[in-house]
Formats: sequence, structure tokens, C-alpha cells
Amino acid sequence: MAEENTSRKGIPSSEAGRAMLAMLERAGRRALSYQDRNHHSRTYGCFDRRYWGWKIVDFPEATYQRNVLLLAGLWGLKESFFYHDLRLVRAVVAGIEYAAKVQHKDGSFDQAFVHEHSYGATGFLIHSLAAAGRRLGRNLPEEAVHILRGVVRKGADFLARHGEEHGLISNHLAGAALSLLDSAALVEEPAYLRAADDLLAKILAGQSPEGWFPEYQGADPGYQTLCVHYLAQARELLNREDLSKALDMSVDFLSCFVHPDGGFGGEYGSRRTSIYYPGGLARLAGKNPQASALAELMAEAIANKSTTTLDDIDLGNLAPLAESYLLAQESVGDRCMPGELPWQASGLERRFPEAGLYVAATPTLYSVLGVSNGGVLKVFDKARKKLIFDDAGYVGRLKGGDMITSQVTDLARRAEVSDGSAELEVEFQYWPQPLPGPFRFVILRLLNLTIMRSIYLGNLVKKLMVKILITGGKQAGLKLIRLVNFGVDAVEVRDELRLTGKGTTVLESLSAGQGFVGIHMASAGYFQGTEPPAQEPLLEPDIEELNRTGRTKLRIRIEAKDA
Repeated sequence: MAEENTSRKGIPSSEAGRAMLAMLERAGRRALSYQDRNHHSRTYGCFDRRYWGWKIVDFPEATYQRNVLLLAGLWGLKESFFYHDLRLVRAVVAGIEYAAKVQHKDGSFDQAFVHEHSYGATGFLIHSLAAAGRRLGRNLPEEAVHILRGVVRKGADFLARHGEEHGLISNHLAGAALSLLDSAALVEEPAYLRAADDLLAKILAGQSPEGWFPEYQGADPGYQTLCVHYLAQARELLNREDLSKALDMSVDFLSCFVHPDGGFGGEYGSRRTSIYYPGGLARLAGKNPQASALAELMAEAIANKSTTTLDDIDLGNLAPLAESYLLAQESVGDRCMPGELPWQASGLERRFPEAGLYVAATPTLYSVLGVSNGGVLKVFDKARKKLIFDDAGYVGRLKGGDMITSQVTDLARRAEVSDGSAELEVEFQYWPQPLPGPFRFVILRLLNLTIMRSIYLGNLVKKLMVKILITGGKQAGLKLIRLVNFGVDAVEVRDELRLTGKGTTVLESLSAGQGFVGIHMASAGYFQGTEPPAQEPLLEPDIEELNRTGRTKLRIRIEAKDA
């Protein structure tokens, strides 16, 4: 990082590049195994092996067809052993044909349930299909080109006519905008350009002055890297100044959530995700020093497997992460000299009051506090590049078995943040942890086959499901008052727990000091190589005193240790 030249080409190092390529090749093999490649099968081309192979689900998830872009990318990647392998061309053609089979008449696709007519699924898939066709070019048979153009046109018509109603999910809108831009180029339809422009305007209008794009209730650094993955490609197509400015603001925000150990994001984000999508940052690294630094450090983290990588991802996120790895692998533009990341500073404090996030760097420690998520706190030893305190909040069990937690998102949470300290109050909520079962599936399928065939009514039901699983919650009669002091050599946490008299809260157990995800979020909780070993909770309040007197206090001091 101390080299005299002012630019670099491609990925940060040959070692990181080889590691990423190896992961892409393994992902390609997985995708080929997931796909039904039996020419005589009714599901020829389907990537949902649960459906065509195991036959344990009752409909094929259309978003898995996005894997055609991974295969098309590997086909054109000279360093790959899949380079110009005709088996991949056949697999891509079959994938496009099957996507046409499962597309609804209105142009939409299903992801979570039958007759979903999912805006997000359609927005993601159209880009993958169009980009796969573009990569294969003249190697795509004429009949497949005809099918592809039909699928893309129908999908783009749907995206231009509809919107996503169950929540503001910026990465979905960004994916849909890129799909519309791809569609406009493929079928030469100016209306899609106007629709893409409207979506981009909505995304930019929703961006916080702090640099983050909303993901449901707030900021989620993990998913924001996926949003940047799409927006960086849109910027290259449109060369818009406002989009460039928004991306620079986004990079500045994201730079605060790269951890010294190579991890990224986590439970302090609105969606609790730790997946880092490298493609967009790699595309921005030619002109933005922070993007260059971020891309370089995280490329090393991917090579070292200290972060969540493509090898750790299940089928649900395989295609989007592989697409982003491809984009990073193929980034051959100039890379400017890396700037300093926030954790590398010897003295720094960044506050993001709208997001409810606070970061602090000293010569020895780097800390991230999630005020909006109930006081989630991560503290890193910079010299050892190690996570030394990982507190995702309190988890309690009431007499009778109900679970409660302090990991509750509230952007309006009262908090007093001053130089070197933060104090906040958190109302615990019940944590029901609903699971699917035969009865619930029967009810869901009855709804899918009746009222949810209406897109309007289906969106109402999805809003309700989001409230139950992600954004809703019932207060549990317990309050946390947390004071965190960020010293030069140590972080001190002082917690006071109070029963509020709401309900009949009687605790059987209560602890904190470990990582966990307190909401429904399928894309959270993937393995990271930097995860600390299993340990007993570090914060165990006096339950007997709390139940007897209605309050209890405890404190802990976290400090760096010699390597």
C-alpha cells in the first residue's frame, strides 16, 4: 500500500485473484449439479434441485435461474477451466428456456410461494438472463435469443408497471433498475429507460445524508454492498453525476463497517447481514481511494476466508454473490492508491444518528455500536486484528418458556451520544421465532391459490408477514439502560436492567455477550472465519435480584491484550 505508483490494474493481488477464481469455479460446479441437465426431463434447465431432484417442495423457485449468469461468466473467463466449455452454453440455454416456462403471463416470477408475482425476484432475474445472453453473444443459438428477448420484454413490462409494496428495500430497486437498463438495450425499448430513471430517482431520494440506502427499517452495510453492486453498473451505463455522488457517499458510509479482522457488517445492521459483495466496490476503486482500500482489504479477507465467502453460501445467495465475484474478477480499470479506512485511524469518531450507528477508533481498539438495534456492540483489538467482544444483545427466557430479546430495531430510540460515550434505553420485546409446519403451510397454500393470486392482496399479506417476522414486536416488560464509554485503551459497558411492570415478566434466564440474529433474515448468520470460538456469555445479570427488586446492574471492561 506504500507503492509510489498512482494506479493499479485488476484485483489487488494474484493470490487474491486466484482464490476468487477458485471459488467461482467451485460455485460453477455446484450450479451445474443443482441444474436438471437431463434433456428428456420435463424440468430440463431448472436450477431448483429441491423441486426436480428431491421433490420436497411444491414449486420451483425462479430466482435460482440467475445462475445462468455465473455459467456464462465462467464460459468467457480465460483463466477458468470452464473457458469456452460448450457444456456451459447448453446449460445457459436450458436455464433461459426453463425461465420462460415458469414466467407468469404478466412477466413476473415466483420466489417465496406460488402465484407470488414477486417484484424483487423479477427485478433480479431479468438482469441475470440478459447479461448471460450478452456474455455469450453469437454463441447463443438463434432460438434461445428469441426466447430470451421474449422473457426479458415481458419481465421489463412487469417492472415498468408495478412496484414493491411490502417494504423499502433499496437493493431490490437497484437490481430492478439495472434490469430495465439491460432490457432497454436488448429489445430497444425507450420506455424501459424512463422506468429505470424513475427507480433510480426513488433510490437516490431515499438515500440518507449519512450515505446509506434504506433496507426495511434502516441501514444494513451487508446488503448495501449488493445495492452498490447494481448501482455501480448502472452508473457505467448512464454516467450520471448524481449517481456518482450518491455512490461516493455510500462508500464513505460502508468504509466504517470493514472490521480489522476482515469481517464486515453484522447484527448492528437493519437486516443483520455480514455478506460482502465485492463487485461494485471493485468497479469504483479506480477513482475512489476509500473504495480502493475497501476492495483491497476485503479481497484479502476473501482469500484468507476470514469473511463470509462464496464457499459459505447456500443456493439462495449463490447466484448474486457469484455475479459480484465475477464483476470483481473482471475489473480491469485503473485502481487508485488506497486511502485510510476508519479502523486504521489512531483517533476517530463517526456518528450516524439517522442509522443509529456509532464507530470509534483509538490506537488500540476499533468499536462499532448499534444504537438502533438495542446496543449491539463489537470491539476489535487492532494490533491482533481480532474481535474481542461480540455482544449482539440480551436474550432471556421467561417462566413459561417465552423468549425475549433486547436486539430490537428502533430508529427513533432515545440515545445520548457525546465525545467518547453513548447512553441508550431499550425496551425488550418478545422473540416468538415462528417456524413452518404442516398446518401453516396448508393455510399459506390456500391463501396462495385464492386471494394472494391478486398482486394487491398478495402484497398486503406480505406486509403483514414482514411485520410479524422482521419489523414488529410486542414489548416484554423489561428495560435496558446501557452506558458505553470508549476510552483510549478500553471500552467500558455499564448496564442497568429494570422490570417496567408491563405484563407479568418473571425471568428464568438472561444473558448477553454472544453473537445471534434476533429477527427472521435468511441472509444473516452465515459462517465467518473470524467468528470467536464458542464461549460462555460474558454478561450474566443477577436474575434473582432482578425478579425480587425489579432491577439489577452489571459492568464489564474490554481492553486490548498483548499479542
